[in-house]
Amino acid sequence: MQGTLLGNESETRPLLSPSAPAADYSTQPRSSSPNGSDISEDTVTKQHPTKRKITPLPKFQLFIACFVRVTEPIAFMACFPFINQMILELGFVDDPRRTGFYAGLIESIFAVAELLTVFQWGKASDHWGRKPVLLIGCAGAAISSVLFGFSTTFPMMILTRTINGLANGNVAVLKSVISELSDETNQSIAFSFFPLSMAIGTILASSIGGYFPHFAQRFPSVGDAFPIIQSHPYLLPSLVAALFPFSSGIVAFFFMKETLPPKKVKSTHHQEHEHDHDDEHDGPPVGLRDLMTPDINKLMASFGLLQLQGICFLGLLPLFCFTPITAGGLSFRESQIGLAMSIRGVATILVQLIAFPYLQTRVGTVRLYKFLVVLFIPAFAILPVTNVFALKGQAWAVWTGLACSMGLYSIGNMAFACNLIMTNDAAPNRRSLGAINGLSQAVSSLMRAIGPGSASALFALSVDRQLLHGHLIWLVLGLLSITSASFAMLLKSDYRKKSI
Repeated sequence: MQGTLLGNESETRPLLSPSAPAADYSTQPRSSSPNGSDISEDTVTKQHPTKRKITPLPKFQLFIACFVRVTEPIAFMACFPFINQMILELGFVDDPRRTGFYAGLIESIFAVAELLTVFQWGKASDHWGRKPVLLIGCAGAAISSVLFGFSTTFPMMILTRTINGLANGNVAVLKSVISELSDETNQSIAFSFFPLSMAIGTILASSIGGYFPHFAQRFPSVGDAFPIIQSHPYLLPSLVAALFPFSSGIVAFFFMKETLPPKKVKSTHHQEHEHDHDDEHDGPPVGLRDLMTPDINKLMASFGLLQLQGICFLGLLPLFCFTPITAGGLSFRESQIGLAMSIRGVATILVQLIAFPYLQTRVGTVRLYKFLVVLFIPAFAILPVTNVFALKGQAWAVWTGLACSMGLYSIGNMAFACNLIMTNDAAPNRRSLGAINGLSQAVSSLMRAIGPGSASALFALSVDRQLLHGHLIWLVLGLLSITSASFAMLLKSDYRKKSI
């Protein structure tokens, strides 16, 4: 059955068939009148009241895309659990309190390097194809992870992380792949797996980075058999982390199908007339200048504010829980912090899988996005209130408030999936999906580069100088959330039409 995926040919859409109509990546079904002009969804509904059939997703291809997505946070975050100890043991600093600066630099250099190249990788995928760029990203992640494990100097650590960031355009390209694998009837389901894959990768990264360092000390027989992991105690976790992008690259090389639509070939006059409605989706790839329209600029700015909020929440929550109560925190033990993080992670996954597909199809992408962004305001506002409960010794109120804050964040986190759909809908045409997702990922990389350090520094300033009793950070983040929510209200109500 040439050119189709999963099931009978009548039940699946053509995969990159040059003679097939271009897939419509809008989230609103549109149709054409006999003379080729557009008619609205309302007209279609009146004429055909039966509900539109959901297109089956190409499950194996979607699995491959999600597998590749899982590997990105592993390559990025596997070093986080041991980076401070690694810096200390390699002798870069002699005071544990000074490791934070070097660790922060190593962690953020990846995002800075990614910022410099991710748009170019996305645009390259519009010309070369999605698959070659993804394979380059997997190879870069695997090689740089192995080299990081062999690092014995600080410049080498910086260099390997830079290589990883420069070669990593996979997130932007994968957003395009998922858009090309889905249509308006099933994209809410397809895109719900994207943040889920990241959550799985984050959990695996934490496990790898926490379990495999100094493996030879805990298992001397293994160290005797492989002396290299004894002389390089952080090589094993780096090798395990590298195994994931290497494996996903192998799977993608042999089994992944190219999703970039082929350039339209010359067709007969009849075919051209038949596919007039589809031509608007098949224009040439556009550059950065053509993407910088007012609508897309507002969308990217809103995404940047959303990303900054998410990064600050995730980065500050464990720090807030660890900080002494008298300084404005909760004085949690490590086990309690781990429990809180696990609750948040599980809640985020469940909400994403169960609630998002239902809400997106019934509420609408943009309307749902605007509502979800507002939830970050109470999510931040509740946290300093839990400190007040902690000062009064009301543990039940502390956990109740913390659960409410994390629950609101988990629900609000669906806004990221909404933004994925909106970004793809705003693409000028199908062959510019890589460029617009590259631009989106560049915005994300910028926030990842400046967000964690800025938030941590402001938190430390608030606590050390007891500004607003240590709560200045939450006032600032509350104002950020209000700004983000206000900006979201300025977005146009539908990105399913051409933006340029």
